[in-house]
Amino acid sequence: MNKLKNHWNISSNSQLILILLVFAVNGSLSGLVTKPVLSFLKIEDNTHFIIYWLIYFLIISIVYFTLLIVISKIFGQFAFFKKFAKKSLSPLGFKKFF
Repeated sequence: MNKLKNHWNISSNSQLILILLVFAVNGSLSGLVTKPVLSFLKIEDNTHFIIYWLIYFLIISIVYFTLLIVISKIFGQFAFFKKFAKKSLSPLGFKKFF
């Protein structure tokens, strides 16, 4: 646990627990939200598997980072996750959005 706290530059166990909770809730919710979006777009399991997984990856990435910011605000960890999202998305060219 101390390795994570040092790596993320946090000091309290309660903040670590909140961060892990945000990751858990966000990961589960992202999967739940993405399936109906795919159905709405008529992207079903019978779609060619390469096209299906490319679109799935694109949509779940958008949903994941959007929900990450929303859920982090709810749990009071916005500052941490803003840095996390910036670090994760900067190599993809989204640096100007932060």
